[in-house]
Amino acid sequence: MHCHSTVVLHDWLPCPERPIYDRRRRLYLGVPHRPLTMRVGIVGNGVAAVTAATEILRLDPSAEIHIFSGEPRGYYQRPRLIELLAGRANIDGVIRYGPEWYESRGIHLHLGVRVTRLDRERKELATDTGGPMGFDRVLIATGGLPFVPPIEGTDKKGIFTIRTLDDAIAIREWTEEHRKVLVVGAGVLGIEVAAALGDTGCDVTVVSHINRVLDVQLDEGASKVMVALLKRRGLKVALNFACRAMLGDGSVSGALSTDGKTLDGESVVVATGVRPDATLARDAGLEIAHGIVIDDFAQTSASGIFAAGDCVEWNGVCLGIIPVALNTARVAAQNIVEHGSVRYSGTTPVNALKVAGIDMMSIGDVHVTDNAEILTHSDADEGLYYKAVLRNGRVIGAIVIGNPTLARRLSRLVRTAEPVGSDADASLLFDV
Repeated sequence: MHCHSTVVLHDWLPCPERPIYDRRRRLYLGVPHRPLTMRVGIVGNGVAAVTAATEILRLDPSAEIHIFSGEPRGYYQRPRLIELLAGRANIDGVIRYGPEWYESRGIHLHLGVRVTRLDRERKELATDTGGPMGFDRVLIATGGLPFVPPIEGTDKKGIFTIRTLDDAIAIREWTEEHRKVLVVGAGVLGIEVAAALGDTGCDVTVVSHINRVLDVQLDEGASKVMVALLKRRGLKVALNFACRAMLGDGSVSGALSTDGKTLDGESVVVATGVRPDATLARDAGLEIAHGIVIDDFAQTSASGIFAAGDCVEWNGVCLGIIPVALNTARVAAQNIVEHGSVRYSGTTPVNALKVAGIDMMSIGDVHVTDNAEILTHSDADEGLYYKAVLRNGRVIGAIVIGNPTLARRLSRLVRTAEPVGSDADASLLFDV
């Protein structure tokens, strides 16, 4: 359902000043028997927004929640976009919650409505369809925006980024006719996109500007094993190819590197990461570093305004991964209902990838060398690579390719900080 009416917060109160609220008795002093109906405005409709809304209603079923989304559809899980690209899911199969899900929970869903301004003092949201609307609390869950490196000619036809359902639909439709594809970016998203399009029969080349793939998650040895596995699955991999320009007249026909090499391609997907979408917060005068700065309660620099998901920065760290979105959303929700009730203490980064029959897991500090013991096992012929990083007899980071059972074990050791002993060796630690 769409809601476009202008609403003034607390217009039902019988006095010009907002009265003091007694939390224990759940009523306003001076307004007998008036229960609190907390009004929460959520900007965004991704996993952080939906998780926070669900948690708020669990803690306070009387809360009035408004969710604003610039997209025309309900909630969908972004990882499911890969299934759409691969032809394993249709649009209806990607969308998890339609408007009826929100309506059944009493959530006011504003689809196709973009929030254009946030008044941090009044906690008011103005949109491109009207406003302002006032709230007791505001949650910013605007997610991230695709990062496109400074490459000439990225405005040509046939060049895409992927972040939304509409992006995935456009890529799928274009690549049905334009089958030679360059995927610029060799991170998790780039590998997933490449494998998905390869499954549809496209001729796909993964393009990395350095000498490895998945450089955040993997070390050099693991990357070599991964490249070999990708090639076995029919994907091409171009390493050390730093794109300078996209070629073609009108429509893309290939890419030119900074050292003069070229690659042919009639479709290009740029998957070089995301950056926090902090535009609304920045315009409102909130503290911004790389992302929207939040404290341990997921509150921004303005009282009563919270943030969660890919748009946030906590303790100088931005991690655009789903576990961070889930954790910060739950912390924000609990503190929206009762401020100070719970603290965010960080999220251990874990990345799991299962594409084209390849299982990969990377968790914790995998690139640490100072005061650390490194244990590795590699078998390129079998497509196996194991690495454990130990400090003070505990596993603080791990990489596993090709062994899901070992991946689960090492992941548990990292999460629990369970001692494995200072004399642990690879044969014992990797024996599953």
